[in-house]
Amino acid sequence: MRVGIFGGTFDPVHLGHMIIAEQVMEEMRLEKVLFVPGGIPPHKAASSVRASAENRCGMVHAAVGKNEFFEVDRIEIDAGRAMHTVETVPLLKEKHPDNDWFFITGADEVSNLLTWKEPDRLLEEVVMVAATRPGSDLSKLDHLEAGLRNFDRIFPVECSRVDISATGIRRRILQGKSIRYMVPEGVYEIIKEKKLYIGDLRRNDDKVERGARLKERST
Repeated sequence: MRVGIFGGTFDPVHLGHMIIAEQVMEEMRLEKVLFVPGGIPPHKAASSVRASAENRCGMVHAAVGKNEFFEVDRIEIDAGRAMHTVETVPLLKEKHPDNDWFFITGADEVSNLLTWKEPDRLLEEVVMVAATRPGSDLSKLDHLEAGLRNFDRIFPVECSRVDISATGIRRRILQGKSIRYMVPEGVYEIIKEKKLYIGDLRRNDDKVERGARLKERST
């Protein structure tokens, strides 16, 4: 079986993620895409991840639930520690060693592959799929050829341009704006029910209030 691994913080998962997974699955003739939400991201400060691991995992389950070709794996969440991709992939492969494995991520992340932990060893384990936007400058990946033995295991796949990001979604919540139709309906309901990311709004209000007090004191 040809299986894609789609990792990320998914904070929150949104329609851009789903479109990439669907289009990469079609282009690379994958039979399954495994979504792997990160528990403690190794490259980000813990404070930069807004929703809890359980809530993020719940949102991914809600997003993929109606697609028989999409599944969720909790391996990084259940690990209880930061895990690099090169650690996660062999553990997934142990369960199904006869599968062919593909790792799905954005072209921007792939362009930084030399900063990843043991990138050549990772490319021995998986084919790296770099999801690009229409008209993307693929020459931005050229510098990897000199630094990687397994550069030929990186495949760009052009995906539809969707200008949706997790940061933008959180910002809209911060501004009191609707995010409906930017995330799958089940994800929208979880965010609304659990009031996720509302804490960001409160923190912003506190900053505004503190700024106003400081301004009063200086005048």
